[in-house]
Amino acid sequence: MKNRKKIALISLCIILCLSGLLFIFQKLSASRSKPTEPEFMGSFSSDKTYSFDEKYYAIQNAEDIGGPARVINVSIYETETDTLVFNFYPARAMDFWGICWENDTYNIWTQSADIGIYCYKYENGQWERDDSAIRPDYFISKYDKAEDENP
Repeated sequence: MKNRKKIALISLCIILCLSGLLFIFQKLSASRSKPTEPEFMGSFSSDKTYSFDEKYYAIQNAEDIGGPARVINVSIYETETDTLVFNFYPARAMDFWGICWENDTYNIWTQSADIGIYCYKYENGQWERDDSAIRPDYFISKYDKAEDENP
């Protein structure tokens, strides 16, 4: 009986050691592999972005506002003074892919996986969602690349 317990204990130790070595080997192999290509975001960015004339810039942050999911807060600043001029909450953070400015206006477009692409039209110092706006042809959606690859 005692020999069987010793054999079982030794076998368990060997299995655990081999599992640990396999884990270490996999981590080392992964760190030596080629870095992954950054995810395609189209025209949209989650980085700080500037209006066409750099009068304004926008920053996006995920925030808790009391609900079950975090949301994105897009904050717009005047570049010259770094003064916050407006902010809005376009979508849940987990589905949000970013924003982009129109090439010749202060309109901002947002892209979210669950609700799509929307315009926040600039008017009288405020950005309000405009459901009737038509996306400019020069904007590339995150999903345009996948559509182009599937004939």
